[in-house]
Amino acid sequence: MNVSLLRNETSRLDQGLVASFREKAKSLLGTLSFPKGDEEVWRKFPLNQFHFPELSSEPLTSSVEVKDSIFASEIVSSKASEIFDELLESCKSDFFALYGLVHAKEYYFYSLGGQDGKDEVEDWNFHFKGEGSVSSVFLLHVPKNKKVRLTENYSSSTVSDKLHLFTSVSFYDLEDASCLDLVLTEDYDPDLYHFRSVFSRQAKDSKLSLYSFPLGGFRGKTFYFPKLSGKGSELNLSAVTALNQREWNDVEALVTHHADHTTSKLSYKTIVTDKSHHIFTGNLHIPPNLKKVVAHQESHNLSLDKKARAEANPKLEVFSEDVSCTHGATVGDIDEEQLFYLLSRGLSPEDAKSLLVSAFYGKAIAELPFPDSLKETLETRIHSKISGRKIG
Repeated sequence: MNVSLLRNETSRLDQGLVASFREKAKSLLGTLSFPKGDEEVWRKFPLNQFHFPELSSEPLTSSVEVKDSIFASEIVSSKASEIFDELLESCKSDFFALYGLVHAKEYYFYSLGGQDGKDEVEDWNFHFKGEGSVSSVFLLHVPKNKKVRLTENYSSSTVSDKLHLFTSVSFYDLEDASCLDLVLTEDYDPDLYHFRSVFSRQAKDSKLSLYSFPLGGFRGKTFYFPKLSGKGSELNLSAVTALNQREWNDVEALVTHHADHTTSKLSYKTIVTDKSHHIFTGNLHIPPNLKKVVAHQESHNLSLDKKARAEANPKLEVFSEDVSCTHGATVGDIDEEQLFYLLSRGLSPEDAKSLLVSAFYGKAIAELPFPDSLKETLETRIHSKISGRKIG
């Protein structure tokens, strides 16, 4: 396997460091067995229908195209080694994350925020098509006192109706007083199994705002593992997803507070149609002896068909007393009173329902600190997803 690390053309990390890290990941992967359906995190995922040996052993016929406009600043090997160690510790029991680290052809490692006063949106796009299995590793470092706005986009297309596999890992390392606004989009073809692990580590007074929009795929499992490691760090994780036909997506977030005066807010909205199925599990962990911790999570699910399913599972482990924690979850269909009101104002049933669905997810998009062109694109994609549901 050819080991390479892509950043900008003028800066590359020592390849020995990358190769050593990959070997450590391979060693850890060798200690794990394939996940079992009776494990808590996999209890609701249809692993019995997933033929991993067949998909993972397929010869790689996919082509991968990566486009970016990222300006990457220099990063010393000592910092890269620290990030690798943290990543390895974070995913030491995550089978699919380790699989991705071992089998990714290239690691994409960026250190951003090198131009003072820069307030542009950086773009990174990973598209793959064909058959076989593909893996991606995206690593991002934000230096002290820097502010970054980034879009990280994944998409796939297929040349046949044959099932194929995508595993991916993203890791965001925020230093003191840094700020990252990130829009993460996924737009997958209907024959894809996708397994994704998203890790982050935040230092003192840093702020991470992650806006996630996963769409498509045959079956998927996504993990979010944010760590608020520094005093005064803040996390906002907001997501909107829409599923149709027989798509299945299982999302699990584990927010861990490790320092005083930390704040987290998790908000997930889901729209399911046809016979699709979405599961969201929000875990919060606050260890003993922390002070002035504020944490909130909410999950709202809208079902547009009787055979569509959505589940919300909030789980809180709070071992400190000086905290403020709240949670909420709803699952339901379109509000009949609101629908009746719009019909009474002369709207057709189709227009009234479309308006109510747009209102359900519209606020999450409207509040994005990104250009209107991106917001319009997201609106169009979600609307298209919902409109593409099967009728009857």
